Amino acid sequence: MKATTALLELFKDEREWRQFFRSCCETSTHRLMAQAWQFRAELRDRGYQFPAEDVEDALLALARQVLPDTPAAEWDADWAHGLCKDALARLVKHYAELSVAEKEAVELSAQNVWDERMCIAGQGNDPAAFRAALKGWERAGLEAIKQVRVKGGAA
Repeated sequence: MKATTALLELFKDEREWRQFFRSCCETSTHRLMAQAWQFRAELRDRGYQFPAEDVEDALLALARQVLPDTPAAEWDADWAHGLCKDALARLVKHYAELSVAEKEAVELSAQNVWDERMCIAGQGNDPAAFRAALKGWERAGLEAIKQVRVKGGAA
């Protein structure tokens, strides 16, 4: 079962959860994401195990589908910025470990396709696609750093 389906069941069965979801959506994306742990915990109590990201993505998708006129249904640049900031921090950690020569040799062009996908997802207000593209962007960067390390270590 997908997180979206499980959440829809929860909202169908429990008026309080429906109202809580609406309240979060009417406040902001930040509020909805800050409360995602509660939705996840309730789903877990009902026997559904989902990664936090799946529940967050499902909540954002449902906000766009069932409450399209609420703030949580709009694209939230701050939310996207936070995800990007975290991904960049992880890349910087690995990049900082490289020598000057290795840093000059890093080729990050493989990230371009993922950058384009992030832009398309943002323009399309698709948080799940944005998160997936960002993960691809981060993997491509980590792979580029790894390749330089392998070549540097072999020299």
